[in-house]
Amino acid sequence: MDVLSDLSIVTIRRAMQRPLPGVRGQMRMTPSYRLDPDLYRRQSRDCRRGAVLFLLYPWQGELHTVLTVRRLDLPDHPGQVAFPGGARDGNETVAQTALREAQEEVGVDPARVEVLGRLTHIYIPPSHFCIQIVVGYTPERPVWQPNPREIAVLLEPPLRHFLDRANWGEEWRPFQGQMHRIPFFRLGEHKAWGATAMTIAEFITLLEDEVGHPLVQ
Repeated sequence: MDVLSDLSIVTIRRAMQRPLPGVRGQMRMTPSYRLDPDLYRRQSRDCRRGAVLFLLYPWQGELHTVLTVRRLDLPDHPGQVAFPGGARDGNETVAQTALREAQEEVGVDPARVEVLGRLTHIYIPPSHFCIQIVVGYTPERPVWQPNPREIAVLLEPPLRHFLDRANWGEEWRPFQGQMHRIPFFRLGEHKAWGATAMTIAEFITLLEDEVGHPLVQ
């Protein structure tokens, strides 16, 4: 299997033109307390609107993405691993929100980002956010400028990292009085779970649909 070919920007551009796997892909990393495919529709009437940027860029001979570890003193999702993103400002489009937030959080130049498309939206119960996911590509690794008021750590995993089954894990945590299964991706001492992991899982599933064979080994 030619992993780098399967993870090339050419393959990804083709994949982004396909029908999205949606819940089928997200469920690979969905916590057990939110195994409800209708959750977004039911909560989207009054949820807070936001967008994140799933940014791809070449570095060291392969495509990487950027994730952030949020500061522990933030009101929403403190200490969690997340894509750059945040709340919509006024009448912004989804892409405008994602690009503005990425610029404010980690210094990405919006003019250098090619928007490839969007993945399936996700509702986040703890913060009552309806999140849209914008996939973008920039032809060179950005010069990072993490915002110290929001970002504790900046992570740059290669896409290949998420195809290694050894980096997939799960644990049990209490939620609303019951114990629930929480899948996650290992990132060194950090864990990407919840909406971030669901987004990555759908993206992997979309690529597998395009190349016609499993990528996770």
